[in-house]
This record gives sequence, C-alpha cells and structure tokens, in this order.
Amino acid sequence: MDSRIRQITDSLPWNIFLLAAGAFIFIVGYNGIAAYHDFVPGALYGLAVVLQKISPDISLSRWYFLLNIPLFVIAWKGVSRRFFWLNLLTMGMITVMTSYVHLDLGIRNEMYAAIASGATMGAGSGVILRSYGGGGGLDVVAIILNRRYGVRFGVFYFVINALVMGFALSRFTPDKIVASLVMLFISSILTEYVLSMFNQRKAVRILSRKSAEIIHEIIRVRKMHATLIPAKGGYSGEEVNMIYSITDNLRLRSLEQLVFDIDPQAIFVVENTFSVIGSNINRRKAY
Repeated sequence: MDSRIRQITDSLPWNIFLLAAGAFIFIVGYNGIAAYHDFVPGALYGLAVVLQKISPDISLSRWYFLLNIPLFVIAWKGVSRRFFWLNLLTMGMITVMTSYVHLDLGIRNEMYAAIASGATMGAGSGVILRSYGGGGGLDVVAIILNRRYGVRFGVFYFVINALVMGFALSRFTPDKIVASLVMLFISSILTEYVLSMFNQRKAVRILSRKSAEIIHEIIRVRKMHATLIPAKGGYSGEEVNMIYSITDNLRLRSLEQLVFDIDPQAIFVVENTFSVIGSNINRRKAY
C-alpha cells in the first residue's frame, strides 16, 4: 500500500494537480480578498503588485510574467530539469489565473481580510511546495543560492520581502503596510503548517526489560522500523535496550497497546516531530 501511494505522489499528474490546486488557492486569497484592500503580498508576486501600482498601464499578470523571465534564464542550468519545468508551469498558471480568476469573498474588515487572505495564500503556497515543483522564479533562485553559497531560504525571503515592503512604502499608506505584514505573517505560518502536515510523525522511545520481544513484534509483525539503543539505568546501573521508532497518529495507539501487552512495566515516551524525511517514511524533495 505504501509503495502504491508513493507511486501516485511521485507521478507527474499528481504533481501537476498539486501545483494547479495550490496556484488556484493562492489566487483566490489574493484576487478574492487581498486585492480589494490593496494588500502587498510577499516575494515576486508582491513586487509585481508594487510595480503595477507605479506603472498601472501594465497589468499585474504581465508584470509577474516579465519579472520571472530573467530569473528563469539565470536558473536554466542551476536546478534539475523537472524542478525547472514544474516551476515554469506554476508561473504560467499563476499568470493566467491572475488575469481570469476574479471573485469577491466579501470580507470588508481590514484585519479580518489580512488574516483570511494570509491563511488562504499561505495554504496555497504550502500545497505548491508539497509538490516536486515550486512557486516560480524566486524559488529556483533560492535553491541555487542555497546550494552554491549556503544562503538559507528564510534569510533569502526575508531580504526579498523587506525590499518589497521598502518599495511599497512610496505607494501605500502605513496602515496598508502593517496589514500586509500581518497577512505575510499568517501566510508564512500556514505555509509551514501545510508543509509539515504530511511530514509530521510521532517519535517513540520505549524502555523495557522485554525489548527483544517488543522489537520482534514491531519489525516482524507490524512491519515498522525500529532501532535498538544500548542504555544503562541511572540508579540501578542495569543494562537495558531502548527502542526508538517513528510512527504516525493512526498507529500510535496500537503500538502503545502492543508494548504494554508484552510488558506492563515498560516506559513509553512519545514526542511530536516537526518533520520526518528519509528512508521509506517520506521522500526528500529533489531539486
């Protein structure tokens, strides 16, 4: 079952679906809410919004397209062809949707609008980044800078957003800038949440004198991964093996029941993880 799911999530149609869905959600957040309040989004789309205000003769979608062209030219040899073409596809979809997806979600309170638009656009960005592609030219440039010079993604986008807001100060009121910053903050939180939603796992540590029986059940019967870590009791000095395993919410309770059925005196420690990537648990995104 896991291999079948992985085949689906690795397939080109699935990744194109994620990119299209994420682009649509992002545009709904901007065109349906943020645009009515003149909020300034982050990254390249935000710069396109500012430039459109400075030069209204050129449409927002055209500004976004023009800004992406030099970035994709620079990035042609910097990333894998799959990542490049999927980013190019995302840029094209966002450009088209900006021109043709028009709606009004009817949120008139400015603070409510900042929260709602930030949540919607952040969710869209998160769905895009769940694929093997990205959100456009800046994602490609961020990858290249990280690979060649060790520039962290957070630092790169912080500098870009600071520049965008600096440009925006000449065309937008301070109230709009503050509301836009609230929108960006909410957006970043939702992006991280969507990205980690499917990567989150439970890290389990099990201390038991019957570790051999427990790990046999975990590996042979439950077909889960587990690691034995040699340990020693701090008070008794007794040698004991600690079992370390990664599981999910669905299988956590059954794993707990298994452990205590074998050893009622076991110690069962569960920790939340932000993201677990690697092995056959969850594949790392390839750029």
